[in-house]
Amino acid sequence: MAHRIAGYLLLFIGLGILFFAFNGMYQTFVHKKPVVQVLQLKPLAVNTQYGAVQIDAGVVNQVLNLSLFAVFMIFLAGLGGKVAGTGCQLLKTERLCDTLRELKREGVLQKEEDIKKL
Repeated sequence: MAHRIAGYLLLFIGLGILFFAFNGMYQTFVHKKPVVQVLQLKPLAVNTQYGAVQIDAGVVNQVLNLSLFAVFMIFLAGLGGKVAGTGCQLLKTERLCDTLRELKREGVLQKEEDIKKL
């Protein structure tokens, strides 16, 4: 019974993390929520053969912060998937144990070889 509770708990926590990650990416990429400014670069000046060229730091900051946010959310989605997968494995193991106990109680499984056949 404890494995079943833990399995469902891990499954729902994993699905919650997945929902949080995908909702955060959706909200950010459709411009409903601004990107958290983690990196702040200064304006860049690049010397070329035609003279100094100014690169706007705002665009570079936005692209870098958006990329960093996407990598973090992909990491969270992977973590949520692993947690949900662990919950599913616990539920599957608990269901298999319940089935084996029921078959043994009914007398279908008498020997260890019968269990190995399953």
